[in-house]
Amino acid sequence: MIANSINDQCGLIARMCFQAASKIIGLQTGRGRAYPSRFTIKMLQYSADHGHVSAMTRLGGLLFQCGVGRADKRSGLEYIRCAAKRDDTQAQFLLGKAYLNGQVINQDVSSAAHWLALAADKGHSEAAAALETCHQQ
Repeated sequence: MIANSINDQCGLIARMCFQAASKIIGLQTGRGRAYPSRFTIKMLQYSADHGHVSAMTRLGGLLFQCGVGRADKRSGLEYIRCAAKRDDTQAQFLLGKAYLNGQVINQDVSSAAHWLALAADKGHSEAAAALETCHQQ
């Protein structure tokens, strides 16, 4: 998978922070917590800022979907956009959905179709379904 080879290029500390943050998030959500702690978000941010593509996607998704203000959501969208450009399938799906729904950014069906098609071509089933909705509009 391309995203994994790109993640291999980021630093060891960034990879370790992402792995630890992922485990902590799993524990926190298993205990009924809807949103990870600030510390966990900072760990993801460190990893994302140091080139870890999966961290970009995870952090971007959390900020975009659960962020309190518009600034959090825009920041999340930028992390998602960076990961999508680096060929992360889930990020491409999330970005396509954001364009399709007009969340935080203006609705743009052609951009939505572009990102959803990239994700669908790599086997993302939700992206394929969303692409059908996109073609209907």
